[in-house]
Amino acid sequence: MSATTTRSLATMSHRRNTNTPPPPQQQQQQQQQQQQQQQRLPLVVTLNCIEDFAIEQDSLSGVALIEHVPLGRLSDGKIESAAAVLLHSLAYLPRAAQRRLRPYQLILCLGSADRAVDSALAADLGLRLVHVDTSRAEEIADTVMALFLGLLRRTHLLSRHALSASGWLGSLQPLCRGMRRCRGLVLGIVGRSASARSLATRSLAFKMSVLYFDVHEVLIHAL
Repeated sequence: MSATTTRSLATMSHRRNTNTPPPPQQQQQQQQQQQQQQQRLPLVVTLNCIEDFAIEQDSLSGVALIEHVPLGRLSDGKIESAAAVLLHSLAYLPRAAQRRLRPYQLILCLGSADRAVDSALAADLGLRLVHVDTSRAEEIADTVMALFLGLLRRTHLLSRHALSASGWLGSLQPLCRGMRRCRGLVLGIVGRSASARSLATRSLAFKMSVLYFDVHEVLIHAL
């Protein structure tokens, strides 16, 4: 075997050895450093059923730690130690959770259904509340339309008896009485928010008529 071949084999073995994992002590040190770095990061807590925070976690990776606190763990002290709190609505938050919010925290309200109510409540509690525009109009319209159709077709009653004892088909016939079609019905909507407009668009697809009542326009004309 020539000297060149021996040198190349030695170089290859050296390159392979560079990929070997670090010793256990070095791994422990790296883990401790990562834990210390995470402890130094500010904590962001999510409330109001914001259990999926994957988008926020990716955006704030290395900047802040994000953790969801369910209602059953309010006494863990996570809310009090958080630098920022993400929620959908402050008014819908239970009173026990509202009392744990602190004035020095940044409260981010994502897509509030009623900004005026949440802002007034935050002022009473001495909190810094910031509204973030997150449209949920499509989701609200889908849910309302689904509930509306379920009531018209008596789906909630049919589901209770669909898998009952033998002869269930005959027992369903009395439940089917009173079902109504959507065609020709009039849907009344109070307000002209984004969710209301989305609901009106869906109702028109079912051949329904829509009547709007805007409270703000009535107040302006009254003045």
